[in-house]
Amino acid sequence: MTNLSPVTKLENFAPGPLPVINAICQECGLIEVVNDTVEWDNKQAEISPGTLTAGLVMNFLTEGQPMYRLSEFFQDKDPENLFGDDISPEDLYDRRFGWALDKIADANPRTVLNSVIAKAITTEGVDIGVVHADTTSKSLHGKYEQDGDQDSLNIAKGYSRDGNRQLKQFNIGLGVNHRGVPVVGEIFDGNGSDSTWNKELISEIRQYLPTDESIVYVADSKVVTGENLARAQQQNLPIISRLPGIYAAVDELIDRAWEQNNWQDIGSVARREDAVTHEIQEFTEIISDQEMRCIVVKPSTIDGRSEKRIDKEVDTAEEELEDAVEELSDRVFACERDAKQELEMWLDDHQHEWFEIDAEVGETERKKSRDKPGRPPKDWEPYGTVYTIAASVQRDAAAIRTYKQRESCYVLVTSIDDDTEWPAKRVLEEYKQQTTVEQGFPVVKDPKRVGAIFLKNEQRIEALGYVLIMALLVYSVIERRARLALADADEPMELAGGPTTYRPTGRRVLQRFENMLVSRIDGKRVLPENVDVPFRVLELLDLGVEIYGVDEAR
Repeated sequence: MTNLSPVTKLENFAPGPLPVINAICQECGLIEVVNDTVEWDNKQAEISPGTLTAGLVMNFLTEGQPMYRLSEFFQDKDPENLFGDDISPEDLYDRRFGWALDKIADANPRTVLNSVIAKAITTEGVDIGVVHADTTSKSLHGKYEQDGDQDSLNIAKGYSRDGNRQLKQFNIGLGVNHRGVPVVGEIFDGNGSDSTWNKELISEIRQYLPTDESIVYVADSKVVTGENLARAQQQNLPIISRLPGIYAAVDELIDRAWEQNNWQDIGSVARREDAVTHEIQEFTEIISDQEMRCIVVKPSTIDGRSEKRIDKEVDTAEEELEDAVEELSDRVFACERDAKQELEMWLDDHQHEWFEIDAEVGETERKKSRDKPGRPPKDWEPYGTVYTIAASVQRDAAAIRTYKQRESCYVLVTSIDDDTEWPAKRVLEEYKQQTTVEQGFPVVKDPKRVGAIFLKNEQRIEALGYVLIMALLVYSVIERRARLALADADEPMELAGGPTTYRPTGRRVLQRFENMLVSRIDGKRVLPENVDVPFRVLELLDLGVEIYGVDEAR
């Protein structure tokens, strides 16, 4: 009788960065807080709502499959390691994730998000000295016929940042710290306005933030209204923003700065070698009945769109002036005085700061015409003296350059009166950090991460919107951990493809794990020999290879 060797069961998985995302969801408290905040029966639920929420976050931060395809998404991702023993891809169906969204909706999704953010901020030691706030929109497919119930999210047409004017949408309001970590967020009506959202957030922001320390609120120019400034003053909330053009003070302050010409060169406020430099002048002005510090900023370069606009204006003005010169040169005058008077009046009407006009009256002989028919008399002089004007137009390069510099100027406004702790340069630096909130929007809007939303239930859509903000929170924690660890490192982090950096984005960090594979041999997980494990990146994130379910590094 032949002895048969036992059959070895071999399974291969390609979890990629999912265990990293899942580990951060656990360590920053997302799973725990969701489970503690929503109502659910742990005896009846095979997978907790917090774990399912983490599953949605994993999906959002990688391939972005719609909910009805989540079973396929987790097919080869080792779901037992991510969700628990005996969990198969077939157990990760859309209704199960929909149930988790329903639980978040029932518990008030904004309350759930605030609790998740508070836990993460406390656990990670995130600083909230400054809050950068802005809004964006997320377009949806479907009719969404609503009955006007004000208790539910209003899916409606509004100002679309996606450019999809024909689709309905909801809006996302977001506040982040100087490193881009979300500290406050809200999903609001698709036809809601930025100014209204800012107004409400200014009144409520302190109750949402897990800190008693003073904070500074930074937002775009839509926040500068009389009502918002008054509310901020009542809340003792200092503001930094850009003074919008609807205020006459903008042109007045820029004119005053150019007249005084007392510019202070503060250099660059960015880290890049080719960064724009700035000159500033500071004034005090009454804005909407409040005394505010106003900082006129003159960048060393003008942005591309503005420069193209000005170049087009210069071209148009030059064409019009050359047409006028051609018309003037065709005129003939009988006496020199008339010609000089006409030239003087013409120059008064056509002087332009962008051009230099050279013009002079000239004398010439021209053949005369006779009013009477027949042979001219013997003393007839066929030629007479007439006067014409010759003019030419040249661009004044220095004047055009000065105009571009003036047009590039803008005015920052702040209610911070302490110019020792907050000098004008620091105010500008913090305003420039407004890009941190804008950089978070692609994470919650990128169709590769978050595809078209087809949910028909407004409550689920609202809950899903708040989970998107949770995904951005996890993403920013990953980015923050890596950058903080690299701040004191001797060597930069190697990115996928070869380049290196000390400031990787969250996307670049996750890319390092895209080729991670795991094998399970007779129930025991091991790392294949041919897998290049990014141990250093794991170390930067304060994680170990054990998150992939292996007992130890090979």
